[in-house]
Amino acid sequence: MLLTNYFEDLSVNEVNTLPRRNYFIPYKNRQEAQENPNRRDSSYYHDLNGTWDFHYFENVRLIEQPYWLSEKSEQITFDSIAVPSCWQLSGYGQIQYTNVEFPIPYNPPYAPYENPAGLYRRKFTIDNYNSSSDYHINFEGVDSSFYVWVNDEFIGFSKISHSNTEFDISSFVHDGQNEISVLVIQWGDATYLEDQDKFRYSGIFRDVYLLERSPQRLNHFVITPDISEDLNTASIDIQFLDFRELGEIHFSLLDPNGDIIENRQLDVSQSHTIEIESPVLWNAEDPNLYLVLLETENETYRQEIGIRKVEIKDNQLYVNHKSIKLYGVNHHDTHPETGMTVNLDNQINDLQLMKNYNFNAIRTAHYPKTAEFYELTDRYGFYVMSESDFECHGVVDLYGLGENDNYNMIADDDRFSFAITDRMESSIVPFRNFSSIIMWSAGNEGGYGIAVEKALKRGRELDSTRPLHYEAYYYHNPNIEYDETYIDMYSRMYPSVEEIDDKYFSDTINRPFILCEYSHAMGNGPGDFKEYYDYMMSKDEFIGAFVWEWADHAVNINRNSKEPAIYRYGGDHGEFPHYGNFCMDGLVFPDRTPHTGLLEYRQVHRYLRLKKYDLESSTFTFKSTFDFTSSKNHYNVKVEYLDLDGNVIDSEDLDDIDVPARESKDYHLKLKHSFDDILSLRFVYFTNNDSNYNEQGFDYVEVQSYSPAFKESQSNVTISYEDNIGSIDVQTDGNLIQFNKADGAIKQISKNNTSLLNAPSTWTVWRAPIDNDRNIKKEWYEARYDHSSTRIHSYSVNETSERIELLFEGTLNLMGRQNLLELTIKWTISKNGEISLDLNALKDPIFPFLPRFGIMMPLNKSFNDVSYFGNGPYENYVDKKHASYLALFNASIEDLYEPYVTPQENGAHANVKKLNVLNSESDIEFISEDGISFNFSQYSTQQLTDTSHRDQLVIEDNHYLHIDYAHSGLGSNACGPELADEYQLNEDEFNFKFSFKI
Repeated sequence: MLLTNYFEDLSVNEVNTLPRRNYFIPYKNRQEAQENPNRRDSSYYHDLNGTWDFHYFENVRLIEQPYWLSEKSEQITFDSIAVPSCWQLSGYGQIQYTNVEFPIPYNPPYAPYENPAGLYRRKFTIDNYNSSSDYHINFEGVDSSFYVWVNDEFIGFSKISHSNTEFDISSFVHDGQNEISVLVIQWGDATYLEDQDKFRYSGIFRDVYLLERSPQRLNHFVITPDISEDLNTASIDIQFLDFRELGEIHFSLLDPNGDIIENRQLDVSQSHTIEIESPVLWNAEDPNLYLVLLETENETYRQEIGIRKVEIKDNQLYVNHKSIKLYGVNHHDTHPETGMTVNLDNQINDLQLMKNYNFNAIRTAHYPKTAEFYELTDRYGFYVMSESDFECHGVVDLYGLGENDNYNMIADDDRFSFAITDRMESSIVPFRNFSSIIMWSAGNEGGYGIAVEKALKRGRELDSTRPLHYEAYYYHNPNIEYDETYIDMYSRMYPSVEEIDDKYFSDTINRPFILCEYSHAMGNGPGDFKEYYDYMMSKDEFIGAFVWEWADHAVNINRNSKEPAIYRYGGDHGEFPHYGNFCMDGLVFPDRTPHTGLLEYRQVHRYLRLKKYDLESSTFTFKSTFDFTSSKNHYNVKVEYLDLDGNVIDSEDLDDIDVPARESKDYHLKLKHSFDDILSLRFVYFTNNDSNYNEQGFDYVEVQSYSPAFKESQSNVTISYEDNIGSIDVQTDGNLIQFNKADGAIKQISKNNTSLLNAPSTWTVWRAPIDNDRNIKKEWYEARYDHSSTRIHSYSVNETSERIELLFEGTLNLMGRQNLLELTIKWTISKNGEISLDLNALKDPIFPFLPRFGIMMPLNKSFNDVSYFGNGPYENYVDKKHASYLALFNASIEDLYEPYVTPQENGAHANVKKLNVLNSESDIEFISEDGISFNFSQYSTQQLTDTSHRDQLVIEDNHYLHIDYAHSGLGSNACGPELADEYQLNEDEFNFKFSFKI
């Protein structure tokens, strides 16, 4: 091989790189620095992004000539590629998604012999080249390792993918045109330490830029804020850790209003403490930022600083001397068009959405972000757990080594100590001055042992002002004594609330507790936000929880075209190994359209809520869970009035509602509608800081009960029946309802000689498995729930002057299995035109809980719309219902569909007391005192079950109406606890009732 093999050497992470420093961009002068927070506006910033020449090699070991040198480069052909980008999305190499499993054979430090590489080349000219200046080139992210040449001279090497690498190329550049070559290697020893759950992309995927530096300069400084116990004074401590040819530097401090409050010269050989009287503090609710300007003769540096203090006290997390909670989400860099290359606008969009949906914290899963991301989280106000670029989860999949019992294979191997510790250092040193970072994480799913302990120790040495996090300490060997002083909190992934209570809170807890991952947001779900939230709020030491995860990962195969997006996931690209659609586990679709699960999160985590009320006195008590600011700083409140049918008839703003942080406040409201005339009130909380008035949550007050009734009452319908060979046919004033003797379900409904059903109705227990059914569905398939039928053993007809009663006795059968349900089905057809069902079911308890139970009616396609009184407007289930409320809603069949990328059960609405299914001429009207669940879909359950991608669904000739007794809940069992018993449809006996009219 022509190259020195650094990429298979655990003792080498960098060659010829500059010492790590805190992130900053030098500016030409004070005015330029003060007025331009965007680094691209610095005169000293030279952007090297853009179109580069590119040549893809199948194997770095078989490169015959040093084509990175200009005299050899003409011997090969070059394509063009965008920098930054991922080369797989430009048509090179293999797109691959895998989760736990390593993408290469396990043989550290060695990579496969066939190891792809990409050679990047471009020419660049340095504007206003100055021979007395130094020039430093920065690579903010290259996967996985890379070699650099400038003007045919070897510059250096680096291998931590999500890490800024800086090289001094001053001696190798000149006035006029220069040339740079970068050879990126796909696999190496770093591959074993970067085994994160994501698409495995390669290339220069983050920004590349050149900084012009003065010989007299500051290289590394650290700013540490502190505040007094009474919050009346604060300080910032400044340490100058690396500088050249400097004696003094001019320091200015501007307050959040832009006023200068400090101006002085500082000796760079000393540390300095700047006192601030009556400080304006930073927190996630009110992210006030001071601006530090440091001026030398030729360079000025800017650093925004939030005055805040982070502590662990009393086994709680304190910010500015208040115990806080982290309402968090895990955030990968992912985009369906560009993979792990994300730009500033992408990041801003994500952060704005997170704010709109009541998140205050982010875990950078599972690697550091760019500095510009942390600048944004400082400004928008987020508490950030910043994580090292370390994960080696694949060791648990090695054959015969005990799965999780082998978790510590790398973590407890001292050969990896340098590599893991260096990753920890690279994740901390550049970002210490960002106030939104409140804790450091040593990595993810890497086991525990001596190598990780050394990394944590190094983290503490670098920064003692922030707590340390590392979840995989949970897997440490209890027979080995480790130094627990670096374990600042107990961290877990996906335990149930019951397990948390039993393991951590049944006795006195000696550390804070945090969920770094929970509520796996895959597909239709999750269904357990409220249980975790309620428990967290009941325990001071339960300091926070981070949902897994923010966005679905997918590849848009129509990228770079005007065609509608078509998303593909693991296994769709011919790769091996892969982990299927497990990457489709976000709260938003790949294009950032919210899932209904995100709406659920927003509602459960609303910061203002109605705590109690007394309608007689019209007194309403609101509680704020903001920690630092009053509710009016964020929310406006209005009340909606719903009439007795459930229609919103009026609303009014409640401008006086302003609840101080962490307090409750009573309001006597003079509402403008009499309670006699309304069914309910909905108090709605809106953002008050943007023009969109995004809803942030609501509270629903039932003023009086809703009593469902048919819209027309008939009293003298002529009814008769015929007992035919396969059905019992009931006539009602020219209409026909046929009841199937085979299964006791409705075989056909005819109105005015028009058939409403395209096929007979059936009883069903099957739903298209949701992603969170991925474990229980194995039992469902084994039980043959997907192959059920109903067998009627006997029937009888009882006719009176007022009604006809049909009684069917039978069982719900499973192919090749014993009977699942014993059924007693009674249909009553009354002279008032009502057809009523009273079904009793006895379940064999040996079987697993049911997905659902109900009747499916394949209506003809003329029925396209519904009007319903029930939980809406969003899909809802027994455990995913908090974003919905009781009212009258109207929707088309298209509106009711939730387009999960992997088709599955979707669009149910529960607690429905009245339902009208409409076509242009008539409707079918259902009522239920107890409430039913319904689905109305253009796709059969069978098609949703069998189809792997939503774009492959075919609209059918039937419109499928499901009227269900109930569904089982959704939970988060794709990567979390089993569905809680209370949400399982597992009753030994149940009674299903509803009535309908045609």
